[in-house]
Amino acid sequence: MQKMINRYKNSILLSAIGDSLGWITEFEKSKDSINTKYGNIEVTSFQDWEKYVGGRFNGYLDKIKKGAYSDDTQLLLAVARAINEDGRVDNVYFSKIELTSWLSYARGAGRTIKNAAKKISRKSADWNNNFFVFSAGKNKIDYRESGANGAAMRILPIALANRGKPEIIKEEIFSNSIITHGHPRALVGAILYGFAVNKMLQQNLLDFSYKDYLTDLGSNIEEQYNTSFLSNSKYTDWQDKWNSEWSLDFITLYNETVNEVLIALRSVYLNIKNNNNETDALTEFGCFDPKTKGSGVATVIAGIYLSIKHYNNPKQAIISSVNAIGADTDSIAAFAGGLCGVLYEGNCVPKEWSQVQDEMYLSNMAEKLYGISKGGFEKINKQEVIFEMKSLNDIKNDSYQLNEKITFNPLGEGVIIKIDRQKTLTSGKYNLILDVEFNCGQSCKFSKMLDIKSNNAETFFEN
Repeated sequence: MQKMINRYKNSILLSAIGDSLGWITEFEKSKDSINTKYGNIEVTSFQDWEKYVGGRFNGYLDKIKKGAYSDDTQLLLAVARAINEDGRVDNVYFSKIELTSWLSYARGAGRTIKNAAKKISRKSADWNNNFFVFSAGKNKIDYRESGANGAAMRILPIALANRGKPEIIKEEIFSNSIITHGHPRALVGAILYGFAVNKMLQQNLLDFSYKDYLTDLGSNIEEQYNTSFLSNSKYTDWQDKWNSEWSLDFITLYNETVNEVLIALRSVYLNIKNNNNETDALTEFGCFDPKTKGSGVATVIAGIYLSIKHYNNPKQAIISSVNAIGADTDSIAAFAGGLCGVLYEGNCVPKEWSQVQDEMYLSNMAEKLYGISKGGFEKINKQEVIFEMKSLNDIKNDSYQLNEKITFNPLGEGVIIKIDRQKTLTSGKYNLILDVEFNCGQSCKFSKMLDIKSNNAETFFEN
């Protein structure tokens, strides 16, 4: 039993570690820029670093601590909290509580997932009816075109909670994914990652064969990815609406994407067999092309490739992912870490990476997911909202104090451990930034732009 628990812990922890390290390099342009900032041409250790967020006129400088993770891990935890004792996801709870509240503490999130989280708050929107359009520069992006990896990056808990149940894994990942993404590339990529984790849990480190693993992952692929579950009434309206306002048929596009996966898996095999250069391999997968670098399929394929190429050295799998400059490094590293981790029955987390943000909470969540996979484990507890306490769900003014106890739905009770205030370029405005540690074990950073005059905040900026 303990050996399997270790596999779960390794998977969750290495996924978060990959996210943390890859977040540092995600927007770097070259190894020279990394060397200038961190004194090394590669990022191999946790760093204190900074990033300006929120736009030129209303933003602030986010001071990011060593080991801090981004939206990949935040949403992974949100999905984990939404899993019932039977391994099924409570998508109503996830979409209407976890996802909408996540916007208050999101870090490093992309446009699609943030827009999906905003749109699901509409009364007319449901987990299986969150069709939306958003602007990306001068372009309008339809939900049906959203094929990035924002779904795949959060579904590791679903695969772990349903170990050995591929049909449930497939449907639960699909149903959770359509809350935010409508293109089959996002949905199939997420299912691919779930299957990859599930099949890795069946492997033995001592006799692992990348050829056998890839063969199993790609065998009878049409049947593995069949969408017979879409006949269920909870999906029929979604599919009808998808088709009614689009020139392409969903199932046709879905099946074409499944075929892309098969071709990509063959490419993974050949690149490993021929010991090809990793950069060349990732280029072939589409990881550096601006049109496909964040693709739900391309990034998962990259994670599979690097995890099985370096299956006997998880640290190298993550380092290679993190330093694939120009690719979606945090997500690829999280996928590679999650896959490598489930192969190891003993602790495989390098000591220098053990101080990842919320390490204890991540480990505890892994144990609970293992318990669910065995059957009969109690539901992951939802945190109670303390109505007598000040809430962070809707920050209206600057009335918070250091060490003050607060409440936040869905994370429950916490305490403010740091307060920062930064002026914006917009005259008369500033950002209130609160670092909070919650009793459940998760830590978050909240920000809210406020009016200086109405909050009597002039004294904070006198110097």
